[in-house]
Amino acid sequence: MEFKLFRCRICGDPYLGSEPPSFCPFCGAPQKYLVPAAAYVDRNTVPNLSARSRANLEKALDLEVSNAAFYMCASDCAPDPLSKAMFKALWRTEAEHASLICKILKVPKPEIKPDVKACLKDPKANFAAAQEHEQSAVIFYGQSAQEATEDRIKEVFTALTEVETYHIALSKANK
Repeated sequence: MEFKLFRCRICGDPYLGSEPPSFCPFCGAPQKYLVPAAAYVDRNTVPNLSARSRANLEKALDLEVSNAAFYMCASDCAPDPLSKAMFKALWRTEAEHASLICKILKVPKPEIKPDVKACLKDPKANFAAAQEHEQSAVIFYGQSAQEATEDRIKEVFTALTEVETYHIALSKANK
């Protein structure tokens, strides 16, 4: 079996495999965003970032940190291994989104701690809350993609819309 190196156009993380995965294992972006590593170009330096895009990125950072903190707590208090694993995967994906946004904004990544006030010991209730978090994110990212004047920012918000839409499907399946 021949291994190849791929990189995600959204988060930039590398993946080693014979084929690109269906989704980036780090940020959750669909396969169409995975490219051979030799073709990858880091586009996270966005010159002349508009005030609107900057404001939307700052709001996105808050949203991703908040969602990661929720999922971290939901994972910590999940009573069964499957729910624990699902929430942990969502937490790591949201944290990766926060890292990506920090790269674009050129700011340090904030520390993420479990939000014990936002989650419950009931995984069904947490999956219902997750669905609400993700639906809000999809609406916000879709609007932000339309408002972006920079190609890279439009691409990132479009990809985040797609990823969060997949998260809604996951939370519905476990609700």
